[in-house]
Amino acid sequence: MSVRRGGLLHGTKVATTSGWKPVERLVAGDLVRTLDHGFCELRRASVDRIVVPEDERRAEHLPVLVPSRAAYNGRPVWLMPEQGMALDQGKLGLGVEGISIVPARMLSGVAQLQSRAPAQTFDVTSLFFDNDEVVFIEGGFQAYCPAGRMTGAAGATGTYQVADAEDADLLIDAVAIKGDISPLANPLGALPAPVPQGPIFPIRPQAGVRRPGRPGRPDVPALFLRPEWQN
Repeated sequence: MSVRRGGLLHGTKVATTSGWKPVERLVAGDLVRTLDHGFCELRRASVDRIVVPEDERRAEHLPVLVPSRAAYNGRPVWLMPEQGMALDQGKLGLGVEGISIVPARMLSGVAQLQSRAPAQTFDVTSLFFDNDEVVFIEGGFQAYCPAGRMTGAAGATGTYQVADAEDADLLIDAVAIKGDISPLANPLGALPAPVPQGPIFPIRPQAGVRRPGRPGRPDVPALFLRPEWQN
């Protein structure tokens, strides 16, 4: 498969109801945490093998390496060049709100991000849902998963706004001026908690037995009560 495409490299962890889970272990039916629609059911996971030519040097044809602690990630994260990333425009101070989707390849050279090959051969998985979704990958980075394959076509329609070339340039320039890539990540998304699937039943103590650490409510002296309340 061509290296200039989207998808998540194997080893990348995705937020699910079970906590962080490597993308290659996700299967149809898993519940994946999304930015705007809670936990959504994964409909399909497509796996492809990528082979990078030995003489490939073009940055737009190589994955982007995000170094550790570039945002909220504790370890390096690889992004495919055409993988859409959700950018929070409100964090750029441009007076514009909302999410805009930009291709990861445009981040090369910003805040120490570099385009390079993780290996000559590696695997990627693309995730598909009923609707366009933004999922959390490790570090709280917001990865765009369209209902169809990411084609990179400018002005594509869907749940999220995909920036055209001119708007994407302006947004990436603003990120470079800001000096960090935190608008592409969410600190709350960086800490997913497992969600129990079964019903939770409270455990009540036996009748007449107080719970540990709960000595009971002290008696309220009558002098604190108005006379008319004591009847």
